[in-house]
Amino acid sequence: MLNEFLVSHAYAGLLVFIRVGCAFIVMPGFSAVYVQPQVRLMIAAGLTLILYPSVLPMIPPAPTTVWKLVLLIISEGFYGLYMGLLAQFALGALHFAGSVIGQYTGLTNAMVFDAVTDQQGALLVGLFSTIAVVLMFALNLHHLVFMALYESYSVFQPGSPPDGGAHLQMAADLMSRSAFLALKLASPFVLFAVVFQTGMGLLARLSPQLNIFFVALPLQILFGLALIWISLPAMMMWFLGFYESVFQVFLPD
Repeated sequence: MLNEFLVSHAYAGLLVFIRVGCAFIVMPGFSAVYVQPQVRLMIAAGLTLILYPSVLPMIPPAPTTVWKLVLLIISEGFYGLYMGLLAQFALGALHFAGSVIGQYTGLTNAMVFDAVTDQQGALLVGLFSTIAVVLMFALNLHHLVFMALYESYSVFQPGSPPDGGAHLQMAADLMSRSAFLALKLASPFVLFAVVFQTGMGLLARLSPQLNIFFVALPLQILFGLALIWISLPAMMMWFLGFYESVFQVFLPD
């Protein structure tokens, strides 16, 4: 009797840990290269212990065959990765906006290592993503992610096969909203580029002897940095509202 009790709880705890752990593999902030795997593992294990008593009634009985257990583990891992990828798709809005803004402010060629994405990228992409992750933790938006992971057990029932069409539709809708948000965030800089390039073109026509490149590039960077300084707070608040809306769909009204 004791052996069956321990085995059943170990099986249920394993399923919860797989979903939570897979989410942390790709979740912004937790998946960054500066977070050691041991720390990520401890956080995932701690959250598993917190969620386990609440989600235990939703865990299906232990399967009788190994193949059913393997399929159940794969489905739970998929749901965890899916939740983490939704957060990455939302963060992609800042990556897209940073690339566009860098192009129009003359900062595209400034490449730095982005610790959030674990790769080299444009300066503004790394700046925006780092600020966004810091604000997520400062404003406790990671608690919203934890709540969404808990509520995902009501949306994605353990043991139920993934609905590929619905998941793809939700991901595609989120990516389209993310791209639209990126364009809205970059719209002041697009307008600035149109006005600035038009002015430089007129200046080049009025003063052909002036080396317009050496005049335009410093001014473009200077005005671009000033515009970033003015618009950055509004951009971050707009993005954080969008990031919050991504996970609020999983929460009850």
